[in-house]
Amino acid sequence: MRTLQCRLVIGPPEVVNETSILFDPNGKPIHYASSIDNHRSNPSVPVTVSFPVHHKASILCLQYDDEILVTGSSDSTCIVYSVKSGYRPVRRLRCHTAAVLDLAFDDKHIVTCSKDITICVWDRETGALLKQLRGHTGPVNSVQLRGNTIVSCSGDFSVRLWNIDSAKTIREFAGHTKGLACSQFSEDGRFIASAGSDKVIRVWDANTGECLRDIPAHDSLVRSLHLDSISGRLISGSYDTDIKVFDIETGEQLLNFPRWHASWVLSAKCDYRRIISTGQDPKILIMDFGADIPDIHLLESARKYEVACDAGFI
Repeated sequence: MRTLQCRLVIGPPEVVNETSILFDPNGKPIHYASSIDNHRSNPSVPVTVSFPVHHKASILCLQYDDEILVTGSSDSTCIVYSVKSGYRPVRRLRCHTAAVLDLAFDDKHIVTCSKDITICVWDRETGALLKQLRGHTGPVNSVQLRGNTIVSCSGDFSVRLWNIDSAKTIREFAGHTKGLACSQFSEDGRFIASAGSDKVIRVWDANTGECLRDIPAHDSLVRSLHLDSISGRLISGSYDTDIKVFDIETGEQLLNFPRWHASWVLSAKCDYRRIISTGQDPKILIMDFGADIPDIHLLESARKYEVACDAGFI
């Protein structure tokens, strides 16, 4: 994040040993960062590595923290890697019978969802399968984890709230008229946002199931949502190539970045100063509102302190 240099490329030997993954037809590195004026910075070639355990098909989702990286694939499996051991795979999770479309984890569980219409709950430490949740009637496209609760959305038009211990649906949120592509559970547990093919973002009260507001947000499928509880903002990305920012409480549109990507926006997330997005382009775009502000790093330290206070660590 500091240098924007690509440090490592991990993949099967037939991929990482093929030079086309690293260089374009003119022999220039593919993995590099550029500023808005297209000035290349740090265009050095990253390290490539391959392990005996690897995916046999597209990687569709991932999440990481300081200890592990978890990836989910069209090969119907997930792989858990040790960050501190050079991203070496430590286990493969097998249960799904179709592509793994999304995953989430915390300090106890890893939760995965699949085109096979199920959700699997795994023990993070051992990789043991603890629960398989059944209830959706279409592909489960998104999962979020908050404590003992899971929120999921599906191509069956519905959003569901699950209890991990009972493996039962606590609440079903109905109202969308087409299949859902994404959902988000706010960090404070108050709100759930969902969106998909009907182009409308719905914000729900997580405790009552009430639909608080409908936001006609985009001109095409809404592929990505991100709820930032601290700022009170909702970030959306769509196949219409736009990224938009809304106020969670009011539904008011705060910012609009039309045609930010050259093709479908696949993911857009934010922190206190940046919006980071990916698209079919294929590119990672970083919108940094604090890039030229002196001592902006002090705000990051203050935010970490605030989060620690909220969590009861301070």
